[in-house]
This record gives sequence, C-alpha cells and structure tokens, in this order.
Amino acid sequence: LIRHIQEGNLGVQEAADRALRAIRGEKSVQAVIPLLASEEAPIRNAAMDILREIAEDDLESVMSQLKSSDPDLRIFISDILGSTNSLFSVAPLCEALLKDQEVNVRYQAAVSLGELGFSDAADSLIQALDDEEWVQFSVIEALTKIGAAQTAGALVKALGKATPLVASMIVEALGEMGDLKIVPLLIEQMKSAPAPLQNKICKAVVQLLGDKALELLPSDKRSQFCSALLAALDDEDEQIQLAALRGLSTAKGAEATQKVMSTVATFNVDRDTDKLIAAVECLANIGCNSALLEVFQDDNELALRVAAEAVSRMSEGEMRKALPTIRAVFSDKGVFVQRDLITVLVKSANVSDELFFQNVLREHSDEMILKKALYFLGENSLHPESAEIVFEMLSHDSLEVKDAALEAAIAMDNEMLWIRFVSRVESDDPTERMMAVYALGKSRNDVHVELLKEALSDPVVDVRLVALEGLIALSPESATLIEQVKMLLHDANRDVRLSVVDMIGKTQSVTYLHHLIEALDDEDDWVAVRAIEHLGALDNDDVVEPLLNVFAERSALIQHKVIKMLGRMGTERCFGALLTMMSHEDPEICEAAEQAANLIRSR
Repeated sequence: LIRHIQEGNLGVQEAADRALRAIRGEKSVQAVIPLLASEEAPIRNAAMDILREIAEDDLESVMSQLKSSDPDLRIFISDILGSTNSLFSVAPLCEALLKDQEVNVRYQAAVSLGELGFSDAADSLIQALDDEEWVQFSVIEALTKIGAAQTAGALVKALGKATPLVASMIVEALGEMGDLKIVPLLIEQMKSAPAPLQNKICKAVVQLLGDKALELLPSDKRSQFCSALLAALDDEDEQIQLAALRGLSTAKGAEATQKVMSTVATFNVDRDTDKLIAAVECLANIGCNSALLEVFQDDNELALRVAAEAVSRMSEGEMRKALPTIRAVFSDKGVFVQRDLITVLVKSANVSDELFFQNVLREHSDEMILKKALYFLGENSLHPESAEIVFEMLSHDSLEVKDAALEAAIAMDNEMLWIRFVSRVESDDPTERMMAVYALGKSRNDVHVELLKEALSDPVVDVRLVALEGLIALSPESATLIEQVKMLLHDANRDVRLSVVDMIGKTQSVTYLHHLIEALDDEDDWVAVRAIEHLGALDNDDVVEPLLNVFAERSALIQHKVIKMLGRMGTERCFGALLTMMSHEDPEICEAAEQAANLIRSR
C-alpha cells in the first residue's frame, strides 16, 4: 500500500489511502511516517491526512519525530498531533513550543495545543507569550480556545509589553472570553494605552458587560469609560463604532447625544445601515435632552430623520418632552422629514394637540402625512370641527386618503357623521354611496339594517357587495339577506361570487352551510376551492358527502383541496374516504390521500 500510494495513478493512490485508514494500527502509522519526508507535495499531504486520522494508534512513534533534525518534519508532526484529541500529545507539544529553535515549529505547536483544547497546556502557552510576535499570535488564539482560569489575567499582564498588533489581538481575545473579573484591569490599562488600543478595550468591555456597560461600572470608572467611548466613535473600525454606540446607550446628558449626532453626520445612508440603526437605539436610550432638541432646529435631513426615529422609540414621557419643538419646526421642514416627524406626533400626542392635526389636513397635500393626521383625529378627536374636516376629506382626489378619511370617520362614531352617511346612501355618485354603505355596515348599529337591505338592490355591484358585508356583520341570519346571498352566488361576475363565498364563509355559521355547498358546483374552480376551504373550517360531518361528490366530478386542483380538507377535519368518515382514495388511478392523488390519512392518524 505504501508503494502504491506513491504511484502516479490517482485512482490507485486514493484506493491505497482508504485502505491504510481502514487497516490503521502501529504498522500503518510507522509505514506512513517516512512519507512525510517525500519531495512530492501530494504524497506528503496524503501522509499528513492519513496520520491525522490514525496517529493515535502509535503516538510514541509520531512524537519521536519531534526530535528530527528536519524542521519541516517537526512542523508536520506538530500539526498532526493537534488532531489526535489525546492528552498525551500535550507534553511534547508544550516542549516544542518552549524549546524548539525553529519559530514555525513553535507557531504550529501553539496552534495544535489550541486545537486539542486541554487546559494542561495553559501554563506553557502563557510562558510563550514572551516569544516572537509570530508565535504570540497563535499562542493568544490557543489560549482563547482553551479558556483556562489563569488565561485572562496573564493576557492582561502581557498587554503592557506587547507590540501594538499583539496588544490589539489580546484585547479582542479578552472580549470573547467573557471573564467579567478582567473589566477593571482592562479599564486600568486604558490610562496608558495609545488611542487605537483604548478603542479596542472599549469594544472588549462592551462585549463583556453588554448594552448597560456604563450602568454596571463603579462610579469612579464610569466617567473615564464614557469619555473613552465618546473617543471610540471616531475610530475607523465599524465594529468599534457599533460597540461604542451600544456602550453609550446608558450615558446621561447632552454630551453623549451631541457626539453621537456629529458621528451620524459622517455616515453613508446606503452603506452604514447597521451604524444608523445602532445610533438611533443609542439616542433613544439616552433620552430627550437639549442636544437632541437642537437637532430639530437644523436643516440636515439625515440628522433630523435619525433624531425623529430616536424620539419615536423613547418612552411616552421622553417623547412628550420633544413635542413642542417638533410641532414648532414641522412646517419648515421638507416632506420626507415631515413624514418622520408626524409619525412621532401621532404616537405621542393627545387630544390637546387636535388643532395641530386639523391644520395639517387643511394645509398639507402629501398623502402619507394626510393619512397619519386622519388616523390621529379618528382615534382622538373630541371636537365637531374635526369631524367636519374629516368628512371633507372623503372627497379627496386620492383613493388612499379617501380610505383613511372613511376609517377615521367611522372611528369617531360621531352622530353628525352618521346622519351624513345616511343621506349619502341616496347619492347619485356610486363612490359616495359605496362609502356611505360601508360606513353604516361598520356602525355596529341595528338601526341601519333597513338601509343596508335597500342597498342590496343597488345597480352597482360593488355597492351591493359592501351592503352584503355590512348586513352579515349586523344581522347575519336575516331572511332577506339569505335570499340575497343565494342570488349573488349566481351572479355573472366571478369576482362577485368569490367575494360572497368569502363573506359567508368567514361567519362560520351553519346558516350558510347550504349556500357554501351550492358554491361547490360553481363553474369557476377558485370559487369552488374557496367554498371547500370554508366548509372544511366548519368541522361539520354534514359537509363530507358534498365534498366527496365534488371530488368525483371536478379537476385535480379541487380534488387535492378536498383531500387536504378531509385530512384537516379528521373525522372517522374522512379517514375512511381517504383510505378509498389511496387506490385512485392518479398516483399524485394516492400520495396526497396517504399523507392526509397519516396526518389524522398521528393526532
């Protein structure tokens, strides 16, 4: 096999490789070791891969090669020992780490000790922190992986004498270790650390303490660390900036807000999304203060929108602090900023702000802003004047604004508005009639039932459908209504029939059971499908036979939908029907029936 693995035929080499891994044992280990000295890289690589898997069968022979005069062989052996998962590999690797003359052997020994992960190696790795920078990198990474109790303290001590690059790596490692005891030590190191390292330490401390970093620190450390976080916002590393924003979330006072806002001005809207989100969260947690209110006096659109979003995420009390300023500057801002500002106002204003929203409806033309103002008045209005303005907006050119005005008018539940809706039921304009009928249907007042019944005869289909929806909500079992449902189920317009099936199906009332069964025969598959869905939701055994009848006569789409509904209902009759369907000539139907039956059985 050793001879064949050195042949030029790739297939033979792979077969020999698999055989050696299967045979394993001391002889295989001892036979493969000499291949590590091969001048051909593919053979050396194959030998290393095999030994990584089987070296534990004769560790003594493998470890003896650490005494070789060939530094490359010692590197290979150090690598292989890292894959043995054996505690016996730790001691020879530690010796290589501390005593081998070749720096790359020491580097690989540290890497392998990290891969093994035994804490027995921690003391030797700590000693190796005095080695060359190249070795220190692998030592720090290994110590991070092992996470021994003495590691964090040793790494902090090494900070003082480490090169800037190594010190940076140490701080990152400490942040990942999660040892809270080192937080005071790290903050102490900040006094003498250069600015880039201070920023790294900020990130590590925030990683260790979380978003409430400042609150958790002792008072004597808090001010020092807050200043460091403010400075870290200027770092070019995005992760450091994000950590600084997290850390400043519990800062107090205008200084932190001012610094965060000045940093936001340097962000790119398209590229710095994560930082913008973090800045908003930070400002929201800091709260409303003079520095934030000053932003609303500025004309920087990005700063304004960030400040508005931050206010919208604050507590109600903090939001209300910003309301007078936002109201005062609202009319002077661009439309995109105004959209953000009115979102804040709608969220935090109360009935005392009603006049402001009335003026918005009178003076503004932007659809989104009008819709938000209408929503506020619908939910909060107390004055008849607001009802008048909202009713006027029902004639707006925009359909979306009309819809918002209609919902606001309904929400107001104002007697004057109901009277006007009643009068509009007779309007010559079908849109006005439809809105009036819709509103009366949402009124939850039985006094409007007769008007809605009359609207069932409206020449416009949409008006009839809206009237039907309102009547179903107000008086679902009316004889007139049931007759109208039957008539509309035969309407020439497929969309009308679909809407009617949905309306009566959503009531989940047995009153409409026969109408839904009748809809199973609709010529349009999707009307029948919707009827099947609503019948299945009734969980009534009376619907099983009609479903089976339609299964026998309709398309594959309907057959699959029937099978699904039978599985959902799960009655004994349904299960029996599904067993019969498993012998259907269509294999897809058989499979669907089996899945539905299994669903019933598994309940």
